[in-house]
Amino acid sequence: MDGNQLVAGTLYREIRERILSGQYAPGSVLRQEDIARQFETSRVPLREAFSKLEAEGFLILRPRRGYAVISLEPEEIAEIFDLRTVIEGQAGQIATRMQKSGDAEALEALLAAMAETNPLEQEGMTRWCELNRAFHERILECCNRPRLQRIALQLRDQVEPYVRVELAVTGDVAEATRDHEEIVSAFRSGDAELVGELCAVHCSRTARRLLDKLRAPALTADEDR
Repeated sequence: MDGNQLVAGTLYREIRERILSGQYAPGSVLRQEDIARQFETSRVPLREAFSKLEAEGFLILRPRRGYAVISLEPEEIAEIFDLRTVIEGQAGQIATRMQKSGDAEALEALLAAMAETNPLEQEGMTRWCELNRAFHERILECCNRPRLQRIALQLRDQVEPYVRVELAVTGDVAEATRDHEEIVSAFRSGDAELVGELCAVHCSRTARRLLDKLRAPALTADEDR
């Protein structure tokens, strides 16, 4: 692997994390000259990083305007969550059947860490989101199904910035916390069917909270007219 490839890999990971965290908000234009200057790099590895992010659905190339962070309409977000509901429901069942010693304890440790985090603080919310992602990734890892895991994570990544914005605005993690606790309880008891149902419901509830927030301004504007 040459130097440009190493730099491209580093750029890819850093820009991807900034998109997921909302630092690069949906719709933001990422000008190559600005990003290259910011990271003190040439455009060659940057173009490679942008191309990979475009292929994974994080960026879109707009003629004469360059790359921009993907911005999804509420209907597109709803479609992604519909897919997540099916896939993560199945993943929950498989993970429960395939679980090994220590998996339930690992999930409980992540729940405990989330409980100790204050989501009303900026750093606390960032930390909670990271732990939440780790919680769901841990369930997917238990499946031992690489393709399922890859697809599930790709779908999560596409809506992660929107979920973080909703959480940052409301700071409300109570419903999600209850969902997580129920999932872990059923997981520990080995009730695969129930875990699958709970994972699907959890996705549906997340979608409902998010879409309610996204659609609220439009509804308010309509009422004002």
